[in-house]
Amino acid sequence: MHHHLLPSSKTKHKPPHATPSIIQLIKTQPEINFRSTQIMEQQTVVENKPNLPTEIISDILSRLPAKLLCRFKCVSKTWISLITDPSFAQVHYKKLCQNDEVLSQRRRVALVDPGLNSIYSFDLDEFLVRNDDVRDFLLVSEEEMECVYSSDSPENFVTLVSACKGLLFFALRNLEMYLLNPAIRQSKKIPIPPEFGVGVCSKYLFGFGFDDNADDYKVVFGRCFEDGIDFGVHGVKTGAWRVIEGRFPYRRIFNDDSKGTLLNGGFHWLTRRTGGQTPTIMSFRLEEEEVREIQMPSDFVEEDFTYYSLGAFRGCLCVSLWTLQDVGQHEFWVMKEYGVRESWTRIKLSLTMIDSGNIMPTPYQKNDHDMLFAKWVSELCLYNFNDHSFLTLPIPQFHELRDAEVYLESVVSPN
Repeated sequence: MHHHLLPSSKTKHKPPHATPSIIQLIKTQPEINFRSTQIMEQQTVVENKPNLPTEIISDILSRLPAKLLCRFKCVSKTWISLITDPSFAQVHYKKLCQNDEVLSQRRRVALVDPGLNSIYSFDLDEFLVRNDDVRDFLLVSEEEMECVYSSDSPENFVTLVSACKGLLFFALRNLEMYLLNPAIRQSKKIPIPPEFGVGVCSKYLFGFGFDDNADDYKVVFGRCFEDGIDFGVHGVKTGAWRVIEGRFPYRRIFNDDSKGTLLNGGFHWLTRRTGGQTPTIMSFRLEEEEVREIQMPSDFVEEDFTYYSLGAFRGCLCVSLWTLQDVGQHEFWVMKEYGVRESWTRIKLSLTMIDSGNIMPTPYQKNDHDMLFAKWVSELCLYNFNDHSFLTLPIPQFHELRDAEVYLESVVSPN
């Protein structure tokens, strides 16, 4: 079995006497537009003083796009060392998040089509700028999509679990798990989890996030048995799996809801208590590594031909509901105050998609619009929750959309 990560572009090393100044390198990049007075002042300093202190060079570089920094690693050994330093990567990511305009220029949408067994990256912001005059319907061509991962096995489908600090975490059907930074073309294979738990296991749970307290990325893996769920945790820094003691009395509701929704320091899944029928939300706390329960809305009623999924809407837990008997009936239940059952709020959507499956929220927002995606068809949607207008974005090359995540292009290494 072969898995393909696109190779990084090769850049020729310049001889020492031909090494350009930092300002010459920056000026050759048409996509970089420095609007800040502070940056312009730094450029003047650079032009007048070639031998800049490392601190100033680091500050300038920390404001540049990740793909450009990859090209700049050929300048010198000093620059390679600086750009690949983990502390620089954290500073670079922090500055990226501080400016909304810069953030919108460097975020991308990652999409998975289960039929193609691949992960694609899409610059939605740039696409919308080029098509600013379109109002209702906007076709996304194949040329807009960049393939960042592909599997040769048609049976080994991809589950895109989450995005964190520029890293995508995804799992394959054979339980191979990977971290991928598409911007710098680096990946890391997570060790296969050890066998744990007694009984017949047929379903799994996945989660990935950063634990600030442990200063480490954590992969959470759950095995689902008839009488409960067993968890294991992998620390990326330590490289080891740990089995969490005890079996938790929950069972997963739907077959395609294996990915945990990371919110408020925990991963969340739709479950039922073992032996019960009432749906509830199980949370695995990332820092404490313990399980808690969050109640569904008090007036939430399961009906025949109703399908629902869990996600996050504007930083809040969100249950997306679709009633098959009424094709146009889509609604969100949003928990506006985390953990407070009374804060669940019902929002009806005006979307009318035939055979669409659940309409799922994403973290993408732009000009009063939220990006949504339909799980059973190949369409994205920019939805205005103020007046309930929307713009649909069909993707003809896809058969359907299984997962969609928003990530920022960073220089954080998965290794």
